[in-house]
Amino acid sequence: MRNLSKYPTFVFDLDNTLVETNIANNLSYMEAIKEVLNEDFCFDSKQRFTRDKLLAFFPGVSQTEYNDIIAIKKEKFNSHIAETTLNTNLVRILKVLSHHDCETILLTHCRRERAMSICSYYNIAKYFTALYFFEDEIRTKYDVLLRNGYNMESIILFENESDGKEEAIRNGIISENIIGVKF
Repeated sequence: MRNLSKYPTFVFDLDNTLVETNIANNLSYMEAIKEVLNEDFCFDSKQRFTRDKLLAFFPGVSQTEYNDIIAIKKEKFNSHIAETTLNTNLVRILKVLSHHDCETILLTHCRRERAMSICSYYNIAKYFTALYFFEDEIRTKYDVLLRNGYNMESIILFENESDGKEEAIRNGIISENIIGVKF
């Protein structure tokens, strides 16, 4: 185990925990869908549009069209990054922990390129001692912590999704150590 000290490791999710990203994400998808499928498609900005929803809403989409939409969505995201919102209260906590030399980790299911764009936009990467992304996962984002020897019982997790909380518990994080974050 890596963290055997009495001090916890503080783990932060990114999307809709540290930074509200639904609007930028959804606008990027809308533009990509328009460009590839020539469809004007609107959806609830409070709900996050995902790759799974893309297939559900457009079941006849070809693999090429799907790949093109995903690629264009990735390209478009940075043009909408100003539509994201920083969770200033949670970032204050992150900064305090960082300034007190606590171990702070960004653990996100977000792909590295987009996560780093967001971190760069808000200049927050410097407050983390480690950053783990979708590309680091095998099964779940939590197995990254296990693989790197973190003591799961000493993790304090900031997470916004109930599915993420349940997955964290299944991977050994104590439920009382999970702090639910809402915007």
